[in-house]
Amino acid sequence: MSFLEKTVDAGSTALYLQRNYEIVRQLLAKGLAERGFILEPLKKAVEREWVRKLLWTALPERDVGLSGAFVYVPPGVSLRAPVSTCFVVSEGAQEVHNVLVVGEGSELVVLSTCTSAGKGSLHAGYTEIFLERGAKLDYVIVHAWAKNTDVVAETGVVVGEGASLNDVYISLRSPRSLRESTRITVRRGGSALASSLYLAGSGSSTLETIVTLEEEGASAEVDSKIVAASGSFVSNPITIEAKAPNTRGHVECRGLQLSPDSVIVTAPALRSARGGAQLTHEAAIGKISDEELAYLMTKGFSEEEAASMLVRGFLELGLKSVPEPLKPQISSILDLMAKFATG
Repeated sequence: MSFLEKTVDAGSTALYLQRNYEIVRQLLAKGLAERGFILEPLKKAVEREWVRKLLWTALPERDVGLSGAFVYVPPGVSLRAPVSTCFVVSEGAQEVHNVLVVGEGSELVVLSTCTSAGKGSLHAGYTEIFLERGAKLDYVIVHAWAKNTDVVAETGVVVGEGASLNDVYISLRSPRSLRESTRITVRRGGSALASSLYLAGSGSSTLETIVTLEEEGASAEVDSKIVAASGSFVSNPITIEAKAPNTRGHVECRGLQLSPDSVIVTAPALRSARGGAQLTHEAAIGKISDEELAYLMTKGFSEEEAASMLVRGFLELGLKSVPEPLKPQISSILDLMAKFATG
């Protein structure tokens, strides 16, 4: 048994690694398999009729094949050790369709990473997530792209009655172009927190979030932080719509411009179709404070070091939504983001 296999088994967790269209590693702890946990290619999972019926019910249908992963957590299973999925495009284009189902009363932590290397030119990822009644999911996505890559990333989530979603999106390196869209539907008594930390280099990016509070007692918060370096253009439309009474929603957008030729467009929108909804938003775009920069430089830091520290502080608040098992890893990623932003 390899070291990786021992680690997976000891941690009662799972791993799925796909490069282009080849499944490089697929590991599932024996104890999880015995409890009914499923991690397998989507093309195998659709042999089950109930899985086939789920396809394209959380997202608009796309002409995409069955390359991707299927994850199923049976009812009443609590798994706090992170399950890892990783998708790498190293040549040409990669299209993947992932489906994740968390059963009634179950808990799951997922770390999903996507990256490009070599001659990878396009990554198109479509992910559908279904949380059944009382389920809890921490879903952390980390992207790191080569400059010659174009990316389309669409995620659709259905948060069931009394269920809880914590969705964290982090981009360490932005691609040539990005169209990222997250659609979340929250049902009775459910809650959703969608956070994003985005470091934009040269290129154009659109990060869209649409949350629908579909039934009474639903709540949602969307928290977006964007750092824009030279030559970047970032559009950040966010919408929360209340379709039922006694619902709550809040949007917070923060942008930090590191260069005068960077552009950030924030567009928070609130829609209430029923009385009794409480919806709020805050938005701000600014630059690094000259006073704070000068103060740190008087303490012996170089201008680059001081700027990196201020960017790191701006991003730090994003850690509040990261699940405890992943905080050390994500903290290291934020250090790299601050370094890349000012380097």
